[in-house]
Amino acid sequence: MTITETGNDNLFESFIDRYSPSVFSALAKLTGVSDEKELETLTINVFVDIWNNSEELLKEIPPTGFIYKMVLQHVFAYLKKEGRQDQILLLTNTLLIDPACYKSIIEPPQASH
Repeated sequence: MTITETGNDNLFESFIDRYSPSVFSALAKLTGVSDEKELETLTINVFVDIWNNSEELLKEIPPTGFIYKMVLQHVFAYLKKEGRQDQILLLTNTLLIDPACYKSIIEPPQASH
């Protein structure tokens, strides 16, 4: 059952209210972005992905691990887009998370032979 199937959009609104400050802060720290509008856009994009993967979210209690994975995916995608390889290297050497969560974002796709 997804959040939309429950007919309770207030559940997701309260979820956003609860976690948006942490997501916003994590994005600021991990990307080094200080522009509030850019951080708001990144935060919204994280929550859109969480919404689109709400079934996955509901499997985790508490959902912080899933949220962290989504934040990291957006952080690495943003840093790659901005060409910030130095920051990507720093994060990959310091984050305590399985590289499988972000490796597909930062490495070019493998060519099939």
